[in-house]
Amino acid sequence: MGEKKKEQLLEELFEVQKMLEERTEIQGQMIRKFQTIIANEGLVSQIVDFFPYPMAIFTAQYTVVMANKAFAVETKIGFENLERGAVRVLLNKVDDGQLLAAVTGVFARDTFFLEDLKNPFSMFSGIIGHIAPQPVRYNKAVVFPV
Repeated sequence: MGEKKKEQLLEELFEVQKMLEERTEIQGQMIRKFQTIIANEGLVSQIVDFFPYPMAIFTAQYTVVMANKAFAVETKIGFENLERGAVRVLLNKVDDGQLLAAVTGVFARDTFFLEDLKNPFSMFSGIIGHIAPQPVRYNKAVVFPV
């Protein structure tokens, strides 16, 4: 093997090693950021849990991934159902047009302030034996992206 070919191979190997080191650094940064998010999630969920109003966070697939205690009490949904992904937003059960627009439009980064809602909890699956809310109770909602 000629001396020039050896030098060329060594240069290529050095470039590949440099590229791998850069990727490893980027992955390390991503992992550190993810760990920070995970570490702070517990605090955020604890704060949300103490809100006096029912709150639910759902994904673009309409699966509820988090709900606070007030939501669980009002809907009689146990937190064990949330862990299994059993609670979903059922678009075919959203009777209120403004609520349907908010639920589907929130993923376009829009925020909605809704009033005069009629039984907004009926749009969630897994609610068994739910008593209809009182007329003035929970007839307003804010739907916003997180």
